[in-house]
Amino acid sequence: MVQRAIGVFRHSMGGAASVGLGRERNEIKAVINIEAPFFIDLIYKKEIDDFVARDEDFKTPLLNIFSDDVWGQLDSNSTYVANKPNNEHFKEAYTVHFQGANHLSLTDLPLFSPILANMIQGGKVYIDPYYCIETENDLILKFFDDELKGIGHFTPEETY
Repeated sequence: MVQRAIGVFRHSMGGAASVGLGRERNEIKAVINIEAPFFIDLIYKKEIDDFVARDEDFKTPLLNIFSDDVWGQLDSNSTYVANKPNNEHFKEAYTVHFQGANHLSLTDLPLFSPILANMIQGGKVYIDPYYCIETENDLILKFFDDELKGIGHFTPEETY
């Protein structure tokens, strides 16, 4: 039987689902989370009326891609408590930040409808949309090539 190497990636709520698949399904060999909290790793603690991160290692190779929208919340919003780059249960995860980007910058919407993207996101962003999506696509391909095919060595920068 041929062993398959399956990678999953999605944006926003789909990113959260991808992390869930990586946590729950052994056939998933690599996960890319684009702009989403790790909902599957949040535990509500009634005594503190807030979320804490699950106390269990994430063993699937993981790449997190964040814009300024989420990057600025990693230390202040408990919904992102599990996403923090220093979370010891995700110590093998890669985390990158697209400075000057926002949530929709990490999709192709700004490429084919910049006016709509600016309206939805509440104004212009400070990152070139072509640079953003091309760099993001390159990161995705290199991560999957390394983790799923054993091609190359994935070494991303922290900030783009």
